[in-house]
Amino acid sequence: MPRFYFDANASAPPHPEAVEAVRRAMAEDWANPTSTHRDGQRARFRLEEARRELAASLGVAPGELVFCASASEALHLLLRGLQSALGDRPAAVFPGEHSACLNPLRDWARVAWLPELPAECGTVVQMAANNETGILYAMPTVLDAARIKAGELVRIKDCCQAWGKVPVDLSDCDAAVFSGHKMGGPRGAALLWMKPGLPWEAVMEGPQERRRRGGTEDLPAILGLAAAARHLPERLAMNAALVPLRDHFEAEILSWGRGMEIIGGDSPRLPNTSCLLFRGRNGEGLHASLDLAGFAVSTGSACHSGSVKPSHAITALGYSMDEARSVLRFSMLPETRADEVESLLTALKRLV
Repeated sequence: MPRFYFDANASAPPHPEAVEAVRRAMAEDWANPTSTHRDGQRARFRLEEARRELAASLGVAPGELVFCASASEALHLLLRGLQSALGDRPAAVFPGEHSACLNPLRDWARVAWLPELPAECGTVVQMAANNETGILYAMPTVLDAARIKAGELVRIKDCCQAWGKVPVDLSDCDAAVFSGHKMGGPRGAALLWMKPGLPWEAVMEGPQERRRRGGTEDLPAILGLAAAARHLPERLAMNAALVPLRDHFEAEILSWGRGMEIIGGDSPRLPNTSCLLFRGRNGEGLHASLDLAGFAVSTGSACHSGSVKPSHAITALGYSMDEARSVLRFSMLPETRADEVESLLTALKRLV
């Protein structure tokens, strides 16, 4: 039975050049980049070369990038480091943020839900794009410019789902995180970007990454990430071209009858993402039936797979618990074809 993949927001297949970069690095550049001998310094050169290349693609300085093993790790390092530096100043965050962001905020003295912005707020965290609904978000515009300039109000942007799908703008934030395996890179490599002078203290000690993140860098994964990033312009163009295909997919489903709804359908969204509510249907049951029919889709965030709790990202938008249990997410790859979408529509129509 052929398999059809509609879960790109959970993970995307690595670009062939990323696979080759990882293979070559594991065979040739396996020395420790911290070592001072010739082999280690060769690895160090490759590491810094990748840093320069990735920084150029983001329009930032190489020294502002920190290599991490995952975006979850990057968010933990960033938020716990800010907490250590800022003390009891509250953070403001949208309640539908990814758990990788919400979990490290549990230890903060106070967390306010956007659009509330306490006067003494020290940190604002905002997704560029929601992983489940695809809704695009902008940093709140009513912020204290003087405190931003003084470094007393830190704006953080989670770019994991946006990177490679829509253009990413860092002009309205002070720190950001990026995930490699969402945009054609390998797992094991992610980026943390921080402006110079950020009120931040390292919480994972070690000499690596300018003492900002301890632990030997995963050079093969980092070189694979750099290889994938070389193809970001074409990836962006391919994703943008998915909009008519996504709209056709959604319009066909809505034509089947009442009870169907596009979550976030009236908002700017990622071009590849459809979050569909099938009222009166069990999302887990639909998911399992589609999987048996050869289609990989999602009931929400991959980090919550197997959880009996409905998605907090959906309930944060005002939907009930029962409605959240009736949601499926379909996220296309840049290479998704029209005939694959038609096959999905045929299989889904039989079920609903």
